[in-house]
Amino acid sequence: MTFRETAAVTDPREANPRPFPREHGDIQTAVVNLVDGLAPIVPVARQVDVAREIASVIAQLPSTMRNNMFLRQSIIRRGTATPDHVIDGLAAWVTVLFDLANLQQDRDRAMSLEAKIPKAALGRLARALSKSRNGCIIAVPHIGSLELFAAHLRDRGFNVGFVYSIGRQPTPTERWIYAGRSATAATPIAFARRNTGAEISRVLQNNGVVFMVVDVYPSAKYAGITVKTHDSDFRYPPGPARYARTGTLVLPGFASRRDAAGFSMNILAPIEYRTWMPAETAASEFTQEIAAHVDGFTVEQPAAYWLWHPIPNDPYLAIAQRQRPDLLTAMAPADDEAVARTVEAAHAKWAAPDLIDPIHRTEAPPLAPSALAEGVSAD
Repeated sequence: MTFRETAAVTDPREANPRPFPREHGDIQTAVVNLVDGLAPIVPVARQVDVAREIASVIAQLPSTMRNNMFLRQSIIRRGTATPDHVIDGLAAWVTVLFDLANLQQDRDRAMSLEAKIPKAALGRLARALSKSRNGCIIAVPHIGSLELFAAHLRDRGFNVGFVYSIGRQPTPTERWIYAGRSATAATPIAFARRNTGAEISRVLQNNGVVFMVVDVYPSAKYAGITVKTHDSDFRYPPGPARYARTGTLVLPGFASRRDAAGFSMNILAPIEYRTWMPAETAASEFTQEIAAHVDGFTVEQPAAYWLWHPIPNDPYLAIAQRQRPDLLTAMAPADDEAVARTVEAAHAKWAAPDLIDPIHRTEAPPLAPSALAEGVSAD
């Protein structure tokens, strides 16, 4: 399926009736249904608190979502994640879902948050575009408010595209995510399609900026480029190095996790591609430098890291198997359906018509007493 075919299937203007159908154990759809209903009635400034409450509900019971976040938070923190660390990461992900809901429901409301970006960063990107032979790539990790980052660059006059993953026959939940990303006004480019490269080139050749998430390589088919990060081997996508070799400038970029007031962004200097080296060596050194930036940022802001999704050849799982078997023994068997039902029950409670306040907020519920012993170990 080509990008245009995917776009036709996922046209955000098409009806996508709510609530979205959920398969057995599908926690993501349960959370998307919850956020889709809450976003219009929860003030943007309060959504980060509600996101943490939702994350706390998810973290009460063992699930693949919680286990994956536990592994990732433990690896990037170079220790053993506490229950609060797990909740932080899940809350960052739920906040991203609120951003997607806000963008597609009321873009002006979504963009009303304060968005700090240094003038030097914007100048750096503008200069890079002026001297690049083929546009620029911003290499980002799964950290912070990436969609808002792309939307704010678009509103500042940059021609922006972003590469994202989506199923070949998108589910209603994937269509919802696509609608939110499309509302950034940047050009969405589906990963691993016949003409993904052509769509990326189309943006770059128009002096554009393409966001590429680089901290993991979501391909089981190709090897990618092996780098050292988080004290172990990771696979990064080969795309940035491939484009850099042909004259595209690649700049590391980062977004913070947003709070009640807003969020911040930064764009660093372009990474040098050593064209005089053999192609394989140059690509390896270039990608390793990207990884060093990503590693430094995740160490600085681990709570902003929100990726829990399954990854082909999961590098976090591989680290745990090789170096940290204690992390695997700390995780309880997952019951995803129980967690999905718990989220749906919380939806009914928060949306109850007899509540004066649309969101009756309380302190985030603690993890179950057995969670530390069976599911998530404390430091």
